[in-house]
Amino acid sequence: MIDLEFGVFDWVDVDRRRSIAETYDDRIAVARRADRGRFERYHVAEHHGATLGLAASPGLFAAALARETERIRLAPMTFIVPLYDPLRLTEEIAMVDQLSHGRLELGIGKGSSPIEARMFGYGPDQMQARYDSFLPRILEALETGTYRTETGEEFPLAIRPHQPVFTTWYPTSNPESIQRAAVNGQNTIFGFAFKSPGLDVVRERRDIYFEARATVSSDEKHPRFGVLRHVFVAPTEDEAWQKAEAAFADHYDNFTWLWRRHGVEQPPAPDLRQLVADHLFFVGSVEQVTAQVAHVVETTGVNYLASSFSWGSLPVADALSSIDLFDEQVIPGVLAALSASVAA
Repeated sequence: MIDLEFGVFDWVDVDRRRSIAETYDDRIAVARRADRGRFERYHVAEHHGATLGLAASPGLFAAALARETERIRLAPMTFIVPLYDPLRLTEEIAMVDQLSHGRLELGIGKGSSPIEARMFGYGPDQMQARYDSFLPRILEALETGTYRTETGEEFPLAIRPHQPVFTTWYPTSNPESIQRAAVNGQNTIFGFAFKSPGLDVVRERRDIYFEARATVSSDEKHPRFGVLRHVFVAPTEDEAWQKAEAAFADHYDNFTWLWRRHGVEQPPAPDLRQLVADHLFFVGSVEQVTAQVAHVVETTGVNYLASSFSWGSLPVADALSSIDLFDEQVIPGVLAALSASVAA
């Protein structure tokens, strides 16, 4: 059998035709559909003060999803650890894990946006120091049920997580951090969608990751090294391009909005057809997207694909239709193509 899992990734970015409440409803509908399908996880990003991300509290959003889904695992990607009080985050993680009956996975990071960090009054050195100080205490408290303060004082937790051991994720676009994630026993998603490195770099870092991971004892039996891609599948190629190009223009506006607002010049939106040609975006009919996905997986050797189905101004009905086609036809087609390639 091919060792390949599929997940859903969501920035929960602004759709200016929809209210924020309606956008939340739309994304919860996407999660419910993913829950019925072949998807293992639902990832949600944390951003602040940016139209790119309306899930400023990924734990709160995951709590809502926990009550709307039954099977799919919930994996905030990421909790930006330095922006939290460590005790508060520990208790929040334990609450969501209980609300989901043990379906929470931990995406952890120190944040990728210096502008967002400045909103909280922190510079890069402070973010790193807080991350280094907070994360070990959070993980220890989740495992032992005892929270240790910075001065060493210990307090028992009234709320403990449902599951004894968490699967952890450390997404990154920094090639040098891949080996560290592997040694720490963390799964990873390498690169950020259409800003990801080329397939040759992904393959190189994938090999480094699994070589390092093989030297580490871990409760995670099937470590995951994945990539993130936007996806839009439609019944015909023409329909796919027509709808995807319009929605991507609005998504890219959200992607760069915060930087532009703070005077940081951004390049114009990349050509979507070139992104597809460069294997950084999946658009087309079922047959075309199946071939695109199979090529990326076979070339890079990744064993996890996080797909973003909702972005920009793409209507929720189109996103749900795309997920239907991906779940019911693309995934089986990809697995069949990869199995045939292995057999050959």
